[in-house]
Amino acid sequence: MSLRDRAKNVMSNFDATKDEINGYPGLPSGDYHMAVENVQESDYGQLSMKAQVIEGDNTGRIEFINIGLDEVTSKGQPLPDFVIDRNIKTVARLAAVLGVAISDDAWDSMQIMVHEFSKAIGKQFKMTLKLSENKKKPQYPYKEYEFEEIKEDPFDAKDTPEVSDDDVPF
Repeated sequence: MSLRDRAKNVMSNFDATKDEINGYPGLPSGDYHMAVENVQESDYGQLSMKAQVIEGDNTGRIEFINIGLDEVTSKGQPLPDFVIDRNIKTVARLAAVLGVAISDDAWDSMQIMVHEFSKAIGKQFKMTLKLSENKKKPQYPYKEYEFEEIKEDPFDAKDTPEVSDDDVPF
């Protein structure tokens, strides 16, 4: 793609008079084939997974999946039980999809949680993303995730059929 073509593409979704230069638009709602690129603890003490879209129209785009496991807000107010429960389920589902075993100690230490999830780097999964309006901060829509295991990895050597000399016709 030439620089001119790229500029036309960028400018089609950018209003230079009011849009932020460094704003990241994020992925739209939809289903995505993803690969885990990195796992770390965010600056806010959350499990932060960087995943890249590896198929489809959004190939190469990044989704940062940040999951907080705090029981109180930054202002010290208790979080509603449904929020904490949903985040626990999200972590558990993501672990199951990626083949990560979460130890009991990981639930008490974000460093241990990150270490256990770091074993998933390079693994693929299906992600369904649903965005909904955030009335207080419209630039940050609410995100709902669902994750599914990718049953077959086309690059996995264990699925390669064995071929002997007797199978070759020449």
